[in-house]
Amino acid sequence: MLIKTRGWFFFIVMILLASNVKSATDQELRYENAIYESDIRTVVLLNEAGFNFPLVELNESLNKLTLSFDQLSSERDFYQYTLIHCDANWEKSPISRTQYLSGVGFESIDNSFFSNGTLTQYTHYEVNLPSENTKPTISGNFLLLVYRNFDETDIVLSRRIMVLGSKGNVSLNVVQSNQVEFRQVQQQVNFVFNKTSGDYYIPNPQMDIKSVVLRNGEWNSAIDNLKPQFIKGNSYEYNQMLGNQFDGINEYRYFDIRSLQVAQAGVKKRMNIGGQKHVWLIADKSRGQDRYLTWRDYNGRVFYDNKDLPNQVNIESDYCFVHFTLVSPDLKQNIYLYGELTDWSIKEDFKLFYNSDLSQYEAIVPLKQGFYNYMYVIPETEGVTIDYKTLEGSHSVTENNYMVLIYHRNQSMPYDELIGYGLTNSVQGANR
Repeated sequence: MLIKTRGWFFFIVMILLASNVKSATDQELRYENAIYESDIRTVVLLNEAGFNFPLVELNESLNKLTLSFDQLSSERDFYQYTLIHCDANWEKSPISRTQYLSGVGFESIDNSFFSNGTLTQYTHYEVNLPSENTKPTISGNFLLLVYRNFDETDIVLSRRIMVLGSKGNVSLNVVQSNQVEFRQVQQQVNFVFNKTSGDYYIPNPQMDIKSVVLRNGEWNSAIDNLKPQFIKGNSYEYNQMLGNQFDGINEYRYFDIRSLQVAQAGVKKRMNIGGQKHVWLIADKSRGQDRYLTWRDYNGRVFYDNKDLPNQVNIESDYCFVHFTLVSPDLKQNIYLYGELTDWSIKEDFKLFYNSDLSQYEAIVPLKQGFYNYMYVIPETEGVTIDYKTLEGSHSVTENNYMVLIYHRNQSMPYDELIGYGLTNSVQGANR
């Protein structure tokens, strides 16, 4: 839904789109965070601490996660969800649903609320999970699948969830890269898995243990091919000289549209056009060659909030068309917005178009009120690799969160257990 700004044509098209939102569907299941219908927006999956890394403990009390989303419709739909067990590579495990879930295996999403006093009409859905009907009985990766009218082929959205059956703890240490040529631009993640469960055996760690390291919870840049370099009793050390380096990237850009009545950070102007709210952001420039500047960011995430009507944020927050501008010569490359607002994916809805008359890239994206982080990136290798450095730069002193997941292939059944998890901050340096 991004339109190149060409005079009155832009205004006419925006009004038509705003008045007639149609649902484009994509029913091919992908084992990743994905939205399959274009009128589904603002998908949020939070743990009980309010952190958006969806990891829960096995056999702990229920309702550790909350899923919410909007549908741009004034009519209520009927949705259910289920969980699909996956291996460490996010491929479907070869075990039946009764082997990894207790209960009937699905749950209805009964909590729905109509928007109130907004120009854009929508229905907001919420559900706490897992429930007694969808309670995991083993650890590992799970794909949360939301579908319509009890038909699992009528897919609405999917989300990755991790269920931890802890057999030890993970300690992390983030330092500058050991490679001299990358010391100013990369961060190196060293970690140790300390097995604390005395009756849990790992007979073949080099073959059966898989580690995954994530920067800011982003799966696109994950490192997942590390093996323990040293094994000392129950300690598995990952202190490689190569292979565990990440680009430090840069602090995320941000803007604040929690209020649509008063000026907020990053906002240039606001207007109502054709019965829809529009927000123009302050124009951006490339940071690819700039020196590092520190500021507090949200590590690419989004915080949905409403300062104008704070009591009913989920149903009284409005949607608005946000206008992005990147002043730059034509790079002859595809440029996209990127962050949690794009599901950490390269999406055509977030592609920028070059306006040669004004020598700038432009994009218009409908977003719900909130505080947003974002970057401008260039996809490489069919979107698998992402170039941050050209437009954003990369620095070894950037503040990032790093997560480590330790998987082990179960010895009695063909599935991967999640047995270890660690989280640290590259600046604070404290495990959390």
